[in-house]
Amino acid sequence: MKLAYFNQVADRIGLETHAREAVWLMEIDGMPSHYAARQMDMPQAKVSLAHARFMRALRQTTVLPTDIGH
Repeated sequence: MKLAYFNQVADRIGLETHAREAVWLMEIDGMPSHYAARQMDMPQAKVSLAHARFMRALRQTTVLPTDIGH
């Protein structure tokens, strides 16, 4: 995923800076949520919630072939 697209989705849902960085660590660097939370000095629940919101927004903006019956 390119940074510009990541930021577009994150902006759409209003992710705060630290939450955005934690989600980036999870999505792009493959870091587990508890490590991302520790790295950003945030509660794991907040990181997990931010990641879930991001993934929901990403699914709503991305149409995959399986979504249209192909």
